Amino acid sequence: MINVKAIVISLILIVASIAFLVMITTYWGTVGWTGLGIYVVVMIAISGSWILLMGRAGIEKNPLKTMDFALIAMFAALLIDNGSMFIPGLSVLWYTAPMFAGAILAYFPMGIVIAAALKMSPKPGSAFTLFFVYQILGQLFSFNPLWLGRSVLLALGLEAYYISSKRGTMSSLLLMGLMFGVMVPSSSVIFMIYSWGFWQPLFTTIPAAIASGIAMTIGSYLGYALGERAKTVMY
Repeated sequence: MINVKAIVISLILIVASIAFLVMITTYWGTVGWTGLGIYVVVMIAISGSWILLMGRAGIEKNPLKTMDFALIAMFAALLIDNGSMFIPGLSVLWYTAPMFAGAILAYFPMGIVIAAALKMSPKPGSAFTLFFVYQILGQLFSFNPLWLGRSVLLALGLEAYYISSKRGTMSSLLLMGLMFGVMVPSSSVIFMIYSWGFWQPLFTTIPAAIASGIAMTIGSYLGYALGERAKTVMY
């Protein structure tokens, strides 16, 4: 069974992500940079307040240990550039089927890596640390300070969901894949508008976000299985 609190926060973050995607895509010329600021502040406020609320509700004290940090560092490194490293021959999809290329080449493998990592280290703080470290590593290869806000809001969103769920269970990781698979590409589209002026119509970005959510859910199932197997070998 999936925790009701996990369902609530996942729905809030999915709806908020799509709503901001629609608003900024439609009214970019009107809202300007204020729109990006509102998006970042609101998303961080939602996730941050939820984390504080869940903490006060009695999240067990189970700090990350050396093994957890080692696992997180390893999986964060695996996340780097997964869009081109996963079946390199399929990179042609970025040109032939761009609407679905991200779902197949980026979010499917991302689901595998994140779910496996969180299965092996199902502790409060693991989700935030994993994604934030991955984003910082990405900044080393392609520095853009504007995208730091996106890194924080995504890492907080992943943590807000994960501390609310029955951590490490298959059902919780599948819902995580769906939520995060919609949240990440939606944020990418928004930040690409402001960083590069790369505007895309909603009839391509919304289906792409939904496809990414589905692909990441499938990847999360495989990641759960891999993490479960790895735990039996390690422990």
